[in-house]
Amino acid sequence: MSIRDIVVIGAGTSGLCAAKHSLQQGYQVTIYEQSDTIGGIWYYTDDVGKDKYGVTIHTPMYQELRANLPFQVMGYPDHKYPENTKSYPPQADVLKFIHSYADRFNLKKHIKLLHLVVSVRPIDGEKWEIIVKDLLNGTFETNTCDAVMVCNGHYFKPRIPQINGADCFEGELLHSHNFRSAATYRDKSVLVIGGGPSGMDLVDHLSKNAARITFSQHKRYDETKESFESRQKLLPENVTLQENVRKFTVNGAEFIDGSQQTFDVVFFATGYKFSYPFLSTDCGIFVDDNFVQPLYKQIFNIEHTSMAFIGIPYSACNTQMFDLQVRFALKFISGGKKLPTKSEMLTDMRMRTQIHWNKGYRKHRTHCLALEQRDYYQELSEAADIDNLPDVLSSIFLDHFLTVGKEPSDFRKYRYTILDDKRFSKEKIEECKL
Repeated sequence: MSIRDIVVIGAGTSGLCAAKHSLQQGYQVTIYEQSDTIGGIWYYTDDVGKDKYGVTIHTPMYQELRANLPFQVMGYPDHKYPENTKSYPPQADVLKFIHSYADRFNLKKHIKLLHLVVSVRPIDGEKWEIIVKDLLNGTFETNTCDAVMVCNGHYFKPRIPQINGADCFEGELLHSHNFRSAATYRDKSVLVIGGGPSGMDLVDHLSKNAARITFSQHKRYDETKESFESRQKLLPENVTLQENVRKFTVNGAEFIDGSQQTFDVVFFATGYKFSYPFLSTDCGIFVDDNFVQPLYKQIFNIEHTSMAFIGIPYSACNTQMFDLQVRFALKFISGGKKLPTKSEMLTDMRMRTQIHWNKGYRKHRTHCLALEQRDYYQELSEAADIDNLPDVLSSIFLDHFLTVGKEPSDFRKYRYTILDDKRFSKEKIEECKL
């Protein structure tokens, strides 16, 4: 099949990258973006819930947010952040960078803003039917294309665990996606559930305003009392570490150790669900506890290989990886290389998934590549015969990941400098952690 027209869903960091490479290879490209501007999750608005068109607010950005990745892995191979950028750049700097990328490669004229993708389905002739809603006019459009790149991200649909008593709690109960300003919670008693990066960042911000904070995290299966206490010492003075919540009460929560506390506010910093509400069942893609399948190399829809997903492996804004994934996808879409058979791709997916699970990753963390990035990059570059990313990028990411584990509140005090394709230096800087 000859591919001429490509539709890209989403004008965030991965979508813009997909469009840029597709255009450079001579394809006709249309980018559909439901917001009124580009940037995806990096666009900030005070609004939460739904926008004036009745569409759920996509961005989880909050005031004073800084990236939780060093800027080197947030750049593109051919478009990098200025060297004087803060090591973990503020939201406004990231958004400015995204606009500079779109402007440099003349991408904005290919973007249809305020166009919500309603339906994507395969049709006869190995094409795709795309139905979009023009939010400004309230009208619907139906178009066809030869290939689809799904770049809608996965930080917009909150993942909230079911905990007994939630309906009875009379305080404020919300997901971190709807957090905007710590000042809103001045002098409040707050419970934050979830020990990942968003939970840590939320606790750091709230600790400067809230009266007291309880930080509920899973206790590691092999963790000793001393280890738990050492984690407590890493937290601000008005923050108390706790284990899992057993149930909510009318004015607070009971924990699995039997203790109870009262709270004004409860935040779920419990991650997000992969969601593709616009994909018809005919696409063959389904999500089981955040495991998106069937995908080849976490990119190609095995049932319909003219559909590619960019940015599924967990990483807030690892645009270097996005660039590699896009180049991988286009190598096969263009016919430069031939994909394995369906049976071979399914076997590859199952084998690599099982290896991942055998390492201790639970199903909902199937797409987490915290320690496996270097291997994944090599896998993609070898399979598609394309240039790999420099080893130094995965080395920086790994060092950053380990530093977050040791200094969860202070990892932003370090600055990385790339020395060459394999080496970097790391220094402590004076700027405050947030």
